[in-house]
Amino acid sequence: MNRDHIIPIRADKPKVRTPQTRKGYLKFPFHSVAARAPFRNIESPNSRKGTRFNALPTGRVVRSALIFSLLALSAGCEDVYRSIRDDLTVCVPGVELLYDYNEENSSRENKVEYWIQTIDEYIFDQSGILCSVRHLIPGRFASKVDLPEGRYSVIAVGNTDGRSSVTDASLGRAPVVGLTHREDLRLSLQNAEQFPDGTRGPSEELFHGYRTFSVGTTYTSRIRVDLVNAHFQLRFRIRWSDPRAEVPAGVYYAVLQGVSSRYALMPEWVYPKGSFIAELHSPQSHDTHAQTDNSIVHHIPETAHRGDNQLDHSHTTYLNANREIRGAFTTYRAKCDTPLTLAVHHASGDTRIRANDPMVLPHAIDLRAFFEWFDYNLDHELKQRYTLDIAVNGERMIITPIEEGGVGDWTEGGNL
Repeated sequence: MNRDHIIPIRADKPKVRTPQTRKGYLKFPFHSVAARAPFRNIESPNSRKGTRFNALPTGRVVRSALIFSLLALSAGCEDVYRSIRDDLTVCVPGVELLYDYNEENSSRENKVEYWIQTIDEYIFDQSGILCSVRHLIPGRFASKVDLPEGRYSVIAVGNTDGRSSVTDASLGRAPVVGLTHREDLRLSLQNAEQFPDGTRGPSEELFHGYRTFSVGTTYTSRIRVDLVNAHFQLRFRIRWSDPRAEVPAGVYYAVLQGVSSRYALMPEWVYPKGSFIAELHSPQSHDTHAQTDNSIVHHIPETAHRGDNQLDHSHTTYLNANREIRGAFTTYRAKCDTPLTLAVHHASGDTRIRANDPMVLPHAIDLRAFFEWFDYNLDHELKQRYTLDIAVNGERMIITPIEEGGVGDWTEGGNL
């Protein structure tokens, strides 16, 4: 006998006949008679006398493995192969959208559950027509969808809570499956709290994602959808350099003017996989992942800046014990040409009237000029979160951008 064709599978273990093991057969775990293969005991030429092996001929091993694979497939290949393959496909038709947020490339972990409470998912077919709408909640941010074979795109909006609403600009109402085109999808800040002076309260901390993908007939595509900040956040601290300066106590309110209140949810800019340079996004482009590609791709939505889409936000605050005024705004993304200004008033009465209430700062701050001076390209910024330290000295102001972090982490940088 040619011993090169013998594969040892058990050593130094006597053959024990049990009701589950018939003579001359090795029984596999899935209890298939067809998969049993004859075996025999042989003596190892390189072992001590008396050591015996139970062995299978190699040809029968291959046939048994093939039978096992076929049985596994018929029983449900997804459960079997997910434990032994960690690529982006499984063998059941459809698509699984995996939402990911890596804090704009600052974290290796997926922080989607930490920052995002809900995701509204809109899937469009190859013609750009809406074919599926889903509302996802924490713990279910991996969306499994059964779709016919073809090419699709998905737009995701995170954290809407009623202050913002997604609408079809052409229909003037909520998106309709079978009618809404992806180019008409809009996000509008329609329901934020409105104050008597016409200003609005803050928006949600919104997130946006976009992806194109293909659906095959014999496998499930597992597609990563990277989310990015879709809101603008401004924190500020006002302090007086001269400790003798008279600062009245009471209520103050800050006004952020010139805010855009509408998005077109198709991307305007894209950071391709592996790139740190933004490129203009083409609606006709397809950035479909290869089935085993796990690269990060960020998209920035288009922000409208026509005059009829602008609004003002206000924030009520107070003079604290350290003779400081602090506040924050959360609203829609800004662009380089967004005419943002910040003004702070001391409320002289119960009703806020900006024309009558004295300004705290020597003049309103032109934030567009400020961001341009410090070389912030708002069009390309993945994360628009900024903190300003404003030091007032008579008729002069020194405005310092602060690195992101807690109030205790503020360190002064350059000034304007």
